[in-house]
Amino acid sequence: MQERTVLLLVVVLVVSTAAAGAAVNLFRPNDAVEWRAFNLAVATNLTGAVGSPLQVSVSVRQGMLNPRTLTDVFLSLDVGTMQVRSSTPGTNPWGYPTVWNLTGLDLSSPRLYNATVVPTQAGTTVVYAMVWVPLGSLASVPIDANGHVNPAGVTLEAVASQSVVVTA
Repeated sequence: MQERTVLLLVVVLVVSTAAAGAAVNLFRPNDAVEWRAFNLAVATNLTGAVGSPLQVSVSVRQGMLNPRTLTDVFLSLDVGTMQVRSSTPGTNPWGYPTVWNLTGLDLSSPRLYNATVVPTQAGTTVVYAMVWVPLGSLASVPIDANGHVNPAGVTLEAVASQSVVVTA
């Protein structure tokens, strides 16, 4: 008799656990946009020419994370081998023109950051925008002399990219 009670209890426990798991998945939204930390987009011409200025725009808006709740949060634009001529002014501890401090900003509506770049090599170039948080102190951020942030040394919150075909 006691074995039957234990067996019945085990069956009820297994069935209820499976039902709870199915209910969680059933009520979870399928729309991935709702689960983004930040909404990020890169826009530029899909083609450019070596030596000719090219405009790159990055739009960032908060998603699930509010930058006011983070200690440090930054936006960076990696333009590969292209030279940066000008960009939206910003402040960052490294002094790079394509890194912007988003800490404490109201991003409930989209904010636009622009850069004018000049392609130096023909071929396809991928432009990357990243919203990221340092893993440790600001001094620990792996950033090279051109302002390229190594994503392995930061916590990525959002990434967007755009391919640009550069002709000679």
